[in-house]
Amino acid sequence: MKKYLQITAGLAIGAFLLWFLFKDTDWVKVWRAFQEARTGWLFVGLVAILISFVIRIWRWSYIVNPVIHVPFWQLFSATQIGFLGNFVLPARIGEVIRALVLSKSRDIPFPKTMAFVAVDRLTDLFGLVYVFLVTLLVFRPNSDVYLPEDMKALYSGAISKEMVQGSLFVATAALIAGVAFLMLLIARKEFFLALSDSFFALFSKRLGHFVRKLFLNFAEGMQVLLSFKDLLKASLVSLLLWTFFAISQYAVFKAFDLSVPWFAPFVVLSLLSVFISIPGPPGFIGPFHVGVVGGLILVNNALDLDSLRAVAIVAHLFNLVPIVLIGIVCLSFEKIGLRQLAAEGDTLTVHENAATSTPSADFPDPAAK
Repeated sequence: MKKYLQITAGLAIGAFLLWFLFKDTDWVKVWRAFQEARTGWLFVGLVAILISFVIRIWRWSYIVNPVIHVPFWQLFSATQIGFLGNFVLPARIGEVIRALVLSKSRDIPFPKTMAFVAVDRLTDLFGLVYVFLVTLLVFRPNSDVYLPEDMKALYSGAISKEMVQGSLFVATAALIAGVAFLMLLIARKEFFLALSDSFFALFSKRLGHFVRKLFLNFAEGMQVLLSFKDLLKASLVSLLLWTFFAISQYAVFKAFDLSVPWFAPFVVLSLLSVFISIPGPPGFIGPFHVGVVGGLILVNNALDLDSLRAVAIVAHLFNLVPIVLIGIVCLSFEKIGLRQLAAEGDTLTVHENAATSTPSADFPDPAAK
């Protein structure tokens, strides 16, 4: 029941955001913007996206290969099929599918491949911290921001530059604090478990048990890392990965001849990460477009809204189309159906939750080959 509520809420949010952003669109102007886009810059943006796929596997190899060697192609296949799942299936089950494909292809226990995915997502946070820090350090709004006329039904007042900077500072600080806490949890698991037990015992034993289970599952999952050196390598590659995300965004902005500063992609990626983290439909349709348009409005309030809508559509297609095409090719090589993987992933996730319902649940030995 919870899953269907999540799917329904995601579809509703996506539909509302699409309606809100495109309700007063002049499609003639949008089409003209498409026609006038510079193909050279569009090609650069697409190549940057494709390179990012390779860099992502390079990053994941630093996490997986020290434990068990997996050929590049199988890491790539599992990742792209997982991406495909996120873009075409509800409930964002793609990461579970990624772990499942790797488990099947190399006969690795599913809990261990899920741990590999969890560590990869942690290193992704280091890249996101880098994006937010760049935005915080260089983005200085010169004046208050007003939404375009077509969007003032939501909010017609001024968005003060102090509000923008303050929100950015709070978001960056919260992200850094979250990453620091996760790293400390790995290093000082027993201390944090004792602290958590003492604190939550004051309120609710049930809540304390739930939090303890989360802490244990995360900390034990991180033990797939054989050294912090491997984590550091993966984290540094994550910075390169997010740089290529920024390059791709900047190339699309140049293709549409937008007057934006060099750091505009970092502002857009910061806001985009917030919007696509909320529940939404498959493919991030709606949240992705609003994140791109909103970020560009922040850096230049005078940009034409229909041109920004065109940019958002192209930026989304640059992610969607390669992921779908490459994901389908990978599925054909793996000889398995996406919905079958989703069904198996749902079943395995339920079983894993049942198996970890007590703090004493066993976790596979990370060093086991």
